[in-house]
Amino acid sequence: MEVRVMTRSVIRTAAILVAALVTLSACATANAPSATPTASLASASAAAIIQPTHPVEFVISTAPGGGSDMYARAMATIIETKKFSPQPVTPLNKEGGSGAVAFQYVFEKTGDMHYVMITLNSFFTTIITQKLAFKATDFTPVANLALDPFFLWVNDDSPWKTAQDFIDAAKKDSLTVAGTGAKQEDEALFRRIQDTMQTKPFTYISQTSGATVAAAVAGHQGGVVASVNNPSEGLQLYQAKKMKPLCAFMPASPTTAVYASLPTCKSQGIAIDDYFIMRAIMAPPGLSAGQQAFWVDVFKKVYDSDEWKKFMSDNALQPDFKSGLEFRLFIQQYQQLHQDIATKFKWV
Repeated sequence: MEVRVMTRSVIRTAAILVAALVTLSACATANAPSATPTASLASASAAAIIQPTHPVEFVISTAPGGGSDMYARAMATIIETKKFSPQPVTPLNKEGGSGAVAFQYVFEKTGDMHYVMITLNSFFTTIITQKLAFKATDFTPVANLALDPFFLWVNDDSPWKTAQDFIDAAKKDSLTVAGTGAKQEDEALFRRIQDTMQTKPFTYISQTSGATVAAAVAGHQGGVVASVNNPSEGLQLYQAKKMKPLCAFMPASPTTAVYASLPTCKSQGIAIDDYFIMRAIMAPPGLSAGQQAFWVDVFKKVYDSDEWKKFMSDNALQPDFKSGLEFRLFIQQYQQLHQDIATKFKWV
């Protein structure tokens, strides 16, 4: 595979993420980098492509209804309707252990291209904090298809109208919040808000998916008053007037769909705008270059499809395609980033 220098945008993004999350200080970043086909993608495509010979399992580490579940099913539908694969690619939820069940399941399929997995940042935090017998870098990297922002959500009948209202309340009382999994990206963001804004400690309740998190906020379940759901996870309940976003943890306000012009959290006093969830595809360890090349090609076609572009726009996703060496380096950077997060919050 051709070795090339990491693009300036990737270096800048990774450096900003590490600096911001380790020091928990405010910093500004550029928008998520737009991606173009890389030299490493061309090199991978040049390999003798090997196709799957029987149905493929598309493993999802969270319960039905959350962001990962929705994105995987959207991708699988595009693959099926566009006939990008000669074999069916069927989504399979393997929730449990904050993702550990799915990660272990796929890890044990060494060398078998008939398994792919959608991953998010828990792919790093869970492996690190649970001290599993493997690392994220042991898996075969396929591609990243988007970066997913966080919004600050509250119940629609909440008295809080702005993010500053929420912070003012959090400085007076220990608020109960919810997120997907324990010691994962949702909790990391709430702990960062707590540290940056000097609020009282949040009481964090772990849920099995973004859908159950959103339902907890909408239904005041267990006293939950807020979440940091992704845009797609809160969309249905937002349209049903059951919950509302106060701000977006992004450098600039969203420009698409129903979230257009939502204020940034930074503009409302919470100086955090640099942490996104990767929406990436990984495969078991030990795939051959030809097997890897097949999946890189499939998911590049998904990324380039009009259907995926619309899906990203509808859900306020940041377009971001990486594969080959660029994606491998990104994985290494995120591995270190989340090791630093776990150390900072004393999760290890």
